Order: sequence, then C-alpha cells, then structure tokens
Amino acid sequence: HTCWVDNDKLYVGGATLFGGTARAMLLFSLATPTAPVLLRSLHQDYPSISYVHDMFVRNDTIYASAGYQGLHVYRLTGSNTFTALGSLTSYPESGYNHSSYITDNGKYLVFCDEVPANLSIKLVDVTNKSNITPLSLFRPNLNAMMVAHNPYVKGNKWAFVSCYQDGLYIYDI
Repeated sequence: HTCWVDNDKLYVGGATLFGGTARAMLLFSLATPTAPVLLRSLHQDYPSISYVHDMFVRNDTIYASAGYQGLHVYRLTGSNTFTALGSLTSYPESGYNHSSYITDNGKYLVFCDEVPANLSIKLVDVTNKSNITPLSLFRPNLNAMMVAHNPYVKGNKWAFVSCYQDGLYIYDI
C-alpha cells in the first residue's frame, strides 16, 4: 500500500507477496537500489500486527499506523530485527489509524484516524516511546463528514493536514 525510504532501507506497508501472502510491513535493503534485497518482515517479530497502512521512519525508528490496531513504534536493530518501543492502542476518538508525521525535534507526532468520519486529528508526545501521551485533539468544524487523512509536519510548529471533503488545513501545533 505505501512505502518509506530511510537512509538505505525501504519500508513497505500493506504488502502482498507473490502467491498472495499478505504482510503488514516488509524491510528491504537499498544498498544496491536497482536490486533491493528483502531483509525482514515485521511478521517475523510481531505476527499479531496484521497490517501497517502507513509509516513514518526516521533513523531506524518506525512509527507504524496499524489501522484498528493503533499506533506502534519499533526500532530496527543492527541485526535487522524489529524491537517494540511502545504503542498507543487506546486513546480518545480512536478509529482506523491511517498515517502520522513527527516534528523535527522528535518530541511530537501528529496522526490521523481515517474511519469513522469526523474524528479529531491527534497530537501526542513521543519523547518517552514506552509511554506515548495524547496532548491535543483538533479538527475543522466545517463538515460533519470530514475525514482527516494525511498529516505533514514542517519544523516543530506547523502541521499541514489534508482532509477529505474539507481540503487542506494548516495548524500551529
């Protein structure tokens, strides 16, 4: 479904392998970009995570939006295994965790739950990844069917959020 490149690694979320086997997230080496090599599947370390819809990766720390299973944070180790650092699976106005983006200083994460409609955009503190803390909920109040879809954070201050039915919103976070 989606991919993210961090340094020389490619993360692919919502992958279907030849033969139809579904995997939540795959990790490929891009050491030779013309010939990516599969290094690991999240399924090998965390088979209970059924789908990663989207992910944000910085320096081998993965913020995985796992649909109805919430937000999960992993660290890719030197041996190319995934280690869980924390998760947020119960939070106000939870739904289908769609996508996220982190501030430049790595302290805060903005994420969107796509389903059902009219859920707030979330701002959480991720300084302690084993204790992710919701800080703020916000949303435009223009359309009862608003669906916050994809956030993008610039610096430590601005969140740009695309919303179905409502367009683009810019928030001072």
